[in-house]
Amino acid sequence: MLSNHVAPLIEGPLAALRQYDGSSQRWPLRPGLSLIVQTLNFREKAVITKGCSNDTTTLGMSFCLEGQVQRRSVHAEQTVQLLPRQASLGISKGQGQVIEYAAKPLRLVHLHIQPDAIGLGNQESIEQLPDSLKVAMTQCDQTDYFQSHSMSAVMNSTVQQLLNCPYRGLSQRLYLESKAIELMSLYFDQISASNGSQQPSSDLKADEVDRIFNARDILLAQVANPPTLLDLAHQIGLNDRKLKQGFRQVFGTTVFGYLHRYRMQQAQRLLLMPSATIASVAQTIGYRNPEAFSVAFRRTFEIGPKAYQMQQR
Repeated sequence: MLSNHVAPLIEGPLAALRQYDGSSQRWPLRPGLSLIVQTLNFREKAVITKGCSNDTTTLGMSFCLEGQVQRRSVHAEQTVQLLPRQASLGISKGQGQVIEYAAKPLRLVHLHIQPDAIGLGNQESIEQLPDSLKVAMTQCDQTDYFQSHSMSAVMNSTVQQLLNCPYRGLSQRLYLESKAIELMSLYFDQISASNGSQQPSSDLKADEVDRIFNARDILLAQVANPPTLLDLAHQIGLNDRKLKQGFRQVFGTTVFGYLHRYRMQQAQRLLLMPSATIASVAQTIGYRNPEAFSVAFRRTFEIGPKAYQMQQR
C-alpha cells in the first residue's frame, strides 16, 4: 500500500468543507508533475469554487474508482461529470471552476501536469497529438477542454499497482513516477486509437453505469451466442435506447461494435494455439460460417486468419 511517508493533505477550498472525512495525498514526482490520491467520504453533497489562476496551460488526468464528481468552468454552461471506472483529461487555461462532489465515498487518482514536464512544450510535440487535443492546446482563447473515456482493463490494473506501491523513500517516488507515466501513455494511446474524438459528457447515473458494465459482462460471457439488444436491455433493467446511448458513452462504441472488437481479439489469441483451425476459432467466437469469419478478420486486421497464423509461427 502507499505509505503515509507523505503527510495527508487537504488543500485549497476543499480544506474549508466539513461534509467529509478522509485524506488527500500529494506526491511531487518531478518538476511540473504531481500525483494526488484522494480517499474521501462525503456525508452530503459538497460544492467548491476554485478561483482563477494565472494563464498557464495545465493538464489534469483523473482515474475514478469510486464516487461521482461534476465540474464546470465558472463561465461555462455545460457541466461534465466523472463516474466510476472512467478516466478523464482536462486542459485548464486559468479559468475558475465549480466542482460538485456527490454524497458518497470518493476514490480518485489525479495527475497534475505541466506540458513541459512530458515534452509538450513545443509545437513539434503538440503536432503528434490527436486533432481535438492539439486544437485545445494551441487555441488562444480561455476555453477549458474536457473529455472522458472508460478505463481499460490495463488502466485499471496500473492504477491498482500504483495504489499498492510496495516501496518507500526514493524507490517509492521512482515507482510512482513510472506508473504515472504509464497511465499517461495508456490514456494518450486510447484517444489516439479513437482518433481523438471527444466523448459526449455523460448524463448516466452511477447505478446506470453499473448496469452498462453488467451488460458488457453478459455480452462477453455469451460471446458465441450473444443475446439480442432487446434481451440484453431486459436483463440489465434498462430500455434498449438507454442501453445503446449508455454503452456508447461508457465504452465509446456500439454494443455490437464492442462485441466485434472482442471477438477479433479473441480470434487473434486462439489462432496461436497449436491445434487451432479457422473453423474451430470461428465457431468458438460465434461465427457459424468460417468464410464470414475470415472476411471479418481480414477487414479488421488487413490480413487473413490463415496468413496471420503462418506469420506468427
